[in-house]
Amino acid sequence: MSQFLTPNVDVVNHPDGHVLVVGDVAVEPSANDAVVPAGAAQATVLLADLGYACSLTGFVGSDEAGVALLRSLQARAISTDILAVPQWPTYVASSQSAVTDQEAVGEAPEQQRVLPFNGMSEYQAHLQNRVERGVRNASRLVVVDQGYGSVGDPPATVFAAAQHQIPSLVLCASHQARHYIKASRVVEVGPTVTSQELVQWLRESEPGFNGPPVH
Repeated sequence: MSQFLTPNVDVVNHPDGHVLVVGDVAVEPSANDAVVPAGAAQATVLLADLGYACSLTGFVGSDEAGVALLRSLQARAISTDILAVPQWPTYVASSQSAVTDQEAVGEAPEQQRVLPFNGMSEYQAHLQNRVERGVRNASRLVVVDQGYGSVGDPPATVFAAAQHQIPSLVLCASHQARHYIKASRVVEVGPTVTSQELVQWLRESEPGFNGPPVH
């Protein structure tokens, strides 16, 4: 057991009917030190802006960017189930995935990977456990996978949603798509997520959806 991940990790109870977002959490580069969500964090913010109760499960680094991102999400009333990886920086995404082909198949040395673990580590096992708990009262599952290492068992993640008969959307890098053939919908994207993919999926999975609520 690692120095951070202990049996005393608090259980997070998400609101009923929440959209569960899980996967690679990142921030975008910013010239003025502002924290701009990317990856799974960005997808969660977009869904929250569409009026959905959302939750986010994933990892950040043990740094200022990770703390600031977490505070930003919580300020939007997003339910967060986030672990900070000790002595590791929160990933800063570019417009295209920085994961190499070698990393994509899990062959890169640990110190060269975006997250410091290969295979089904205790962190990834913890994330899968949280997914299986989170889908129990969720209305949908969104997986964001750029190959950074957050999702250790993609088929099991999608299967958890299928078990509870909720639709699943996967937004992933092209080299990750083959792992999600059982998902309701798979869209190949880069680390920057837009509302277009989410709105299209919501229209398909939610009869009567006509777009963002009018305020």
